[in-house]
Amino acid sequence: MKSRLALPADEAERVRFKRVVRAADELFRTYGFRGVTMERVAREAAVAKATLYSYFKNKDELFVAVSNRMAALLAKAFTGALEAGGKLDDRVAAAIVTRRRLAFELYRLSPHAEELHSAKSKLAGEIFAEAEREMEARLVQALRDDTALKPGAERLTRALYHGSAEIASRCSGVAELETELRAFVATHLAGARALARRH
Repeated sequence: MKSRLALPADEAERVRFKRVVRAADELFRTYGFRGVTMERVAREAAVAKATLYSYFKNKDELFVAVSNRMAALLAKAFTGALEAGGKLDDRVAAAIVTRRRLAFELYRLSPHAEELHSAKSKLAGEIFAEAEREMEARLVQALRDDTALKPGAERLTRALYHGSAEIASRCSGVAELETELRAFVATHLAGARALARRH
């Protein structure tokens, strides 16, 4: 995924910029989109309001930057789990669990999840859509490494990726989410291999 953040050239400014985005992320999750002001972000990030406004002209732009950071973190975590050593099935399960757990922890556990989701859809929908497409493409590539799964890799990816979102939406906690998703992935991969053997 290509970064949409235009980071300042100066190292000290980059550090300050990243601190602002992290502070805004925490504030949005704690107080919701409507409960956050640019003044509050400047105070939390320990920067002058003028500095904050030199980075972002308004709260919408700041939220887009926070969303861009979050989408990049999700994609990086997913890819890292998928490319780690070990058996393919374990890596696929780890990637799916990691993707859904991060979203669960970062947004579903926020008391402002619905409001944040609405703002995300309105202001940063394409950023997350691009990250989702990247993660799905990486999963297709990984599944194609298995001879039995290769012919149906795209269809299997859609089932795993979108089915896992539905399961995660019904889970009430992280432990349940992890257990349910690991079982879901294992069942799908075993089923896909069994079907491949029949053909």
